[in-house]
Amino acid sequence: MVQKAITPPDSSSSECHGSSPEAKNAVKAAAPSSRRGHFKSRLGCFSCKRRRVKCNELRPECSPCRRLGLICEYPAPQSSSTPRTAVRPNPSALNLEDLRFYHQFLTAGFPTLPLRGGEVWAECAAMSYSSECLAHAILGLGASHLSRNCNVNYEAQALQHRVAAIKLVNEQLDKPPQKPIDADILFATLICLLTQSSLMSDNMVDYLTMTRGGNLVATTIIPDFNASIFKKFSPEGHVMSLGEMVEEQPKDLALIEAFRASVLGMEPICQTKNETKYLEALVACIDALKTSSHSAWLHFVPLFMMPSTFDNQEFLAFVNPENYTGKLLLIHMFLLDYVLGRFCLSLKEEPKCPGRKLTILSWTRGLAKSLPEQYRRHIEWPLQYCGELESQDSRYLLSP
Repeated sequence: MVQKAITPPDSSSSECHGSSPEAKNAVKAAAPSSRRGHFKSRLGCFSCKRRRVKCNELRPECSPCRRLGLICEYPAPQSSSTPRTAVRPNPSALNLEDLRFYHQFLTAGFPTLPLRGGEVWAECAAMSYSSECLAHAILGLGASHLSRNCNVNYEAQALQHRVAAIKLVNEQLDKPPQKPIDADILFATLICLLTQSSLMSDNMVDYLTMTRGGNLVATTIIPDFNASIFKKFSPEGHVMSLGEMVEEQPKDLALIEAFRASVLGMEPICQTKNETKYLEALVACIDALKTSSHSAWLHFVPLFMMPSTFDNQEFLAFVNPENYTGKLLLIHMFLLDYVLGRFCLSLKEEPKCPGRKLTILSWTRGLAKSLPEQYRRHIEWPLQYCGELESQDSRYLLSP
């Protein structure tokens, strides 16, 4: 609380909704009408006036200032004997691009957890009308999903929505939700932010931090998953979903042994008990795969969540940018996710878009460039596997 190896699909593909010639013409045709009916804001805040943008005059803080983290101050009210008719401000500053982000979220970009959870995320999207933080998180994820999977660039918009969502989440964490629906909204926001992290290059530490934050909310703010729309996130619900999805696929034993050898090769550089514990969990997971795909997945779940169980100091030490052992262990875990995906899931479970795989390839190759000389031999096999993964399908174990 981180090179695109494959040429991304053309923006006119079904995965990049709204980018057909007809849709582009519709956007152009709609643009002039979107300006009709706007009134000049004479009582807007100073920040909006300075920036020459429309202020929706929400008090105590207008939406543009809240979104950008600006100080929002208004002119002193002027006395007048003529009563002024109150004009209801726009509830949000949505535009046509935001509608595209929202559509992408609903059709392809929603998180992969809970497993097969499309209906849950459709419900969350409906809940976002009453929650600005969830709305920003959904729009940011939709923008990042389009940018990572399609021939478009909405990274600036994705970051704006992300910053706004994180700011609002931090405010809400100071006052934990009292109602189940508010807890669900907060949890949904964090999962969207976490999933967005998995689509952003050079954002591995942020991804792990968001995973830790989501785990904290799940264990403290949602004590009863039976009363939550995220009931499939409970240990029982997750195991049940696993049983429905995991299949025994043909296994490449040579690949499994090569992965195991790469992990064991890091044993001499593991200096802390958590690093050793993590390495042992990696080996146990890959050993379980030799006999049972289901057993391997059950080993992978606690491996993925392990950094979230560290205390604050241990976690910060593990993800420290100068802790190259920690980074190498984590990269092996992310790649193991795809090793297991091939041997545990049928091809019908492949995600619609390969964007997350592209991010993992980017994280691995970025780490290889930054490693000091004494660590570089430990990235050799991961780089070799990235070359193979580049041309393979995108199945993985559906972690966020």
